[in-house]
Formats: sequence, C-alpha cells, structure tokens
Amino acid sequence: MARPDAFQTFFVISEFYDAMAFNSPVLEENLQKRLTEGMEKFGYQLDSKKPDLIVRYNTLLTDRKKEINSAPMGPWGWGMNPWMWGNPWMMGPGMGGGFRVEKYDLGEVVVDFIDTRQDKVVMRISAVGEINKPDQRSRNLKASVDKILKEFARNISSRG
Repeated sequence: MARPDAFQTFFVISEFYDAMAFNSPVLEENLQKRLTEGMEKFGYQLDSKKPDLIVRYNTLLTDRKKEINSAPMGPWGWGMNPWMWGNPWMMGPGMGGGFRVEKYDLGEVVVDFIDTRQDKVVMRISAVGEINKPDQRSRNLKASVDKILKEFARNISSRG
C-alpha cells in the first residue's frame, strides 16, 4: 500500500473518453471541476504531465421502478382491524389496495484513485443516490463528490 505522502500531484480523467457525466456536458464540467478543486483543497497539486495519482471517474444512470403503498392504514396499523372479519366478498374501509409504481433514476458516481508508479487502483469509492427530478442531478453530484473526497482523505491518511 502506498503511504499518504507518496502522492503529491494528481490528474482527473473520465474512465470513458466519449462519455459525459449523466449524459450532460454541464454536469461533466461540474464533476471535473469539483474533483479538481476538492483534491487541491486537500493539498494535492494538479499535474497533467506526470501525476502521482490519477483520479478516474465514471457515472451511471439507471432507470428503476419502486412500488409505493398508498393505502390508508387507519389507526390500527398493519395487522388487526375491526373490519377485517367483515363481508368476505367485499373489502372493508381501509382495506382497499393503494399500490402504485413510481419510476425514478438511480445515479452513481464511481471514482478510482490510481497510483501511476504502480499502475494500480489504490482505492475505489462510489456514491449512489435516487434522482426524481432533473435538477437533483446537480445537487446530488456535488454531495456525492464531497462524500467521495472526504472518504478518500480519511482512508489515505489512515494508511501511514
């Protein structure tokens, strides 16, 4: 394992040359900028020629569905209900179905930290979040990068 002081310079790249973060040029630029600024904040210097550490990222966006139960439970909660033994052919109050399917996107940011001297991934950190609205992508991206970089700093400093 590499010592924390073994890395002084870095460079940020996308894992896939032609792919953009969540299919958006704006988010791609924001992701690169946040990773670069975050690494500089931790004391690393940007070096595109011969970095000690490559910060390689990828984003994934997956369509998902989830079932939501919107049936009223009444004051009895699940289980006992005074009407549960009512007419066996009819549902009593509060017994009706209320399930619906909601579509959402699951966004994931994966960052590999690669030691260029050993050509080896020293750490892989990812963040996953549910995205219900398009404007959430930018907010979630910022939060994800912040969490990933904090985790990197915590883990790299414990490797001395």
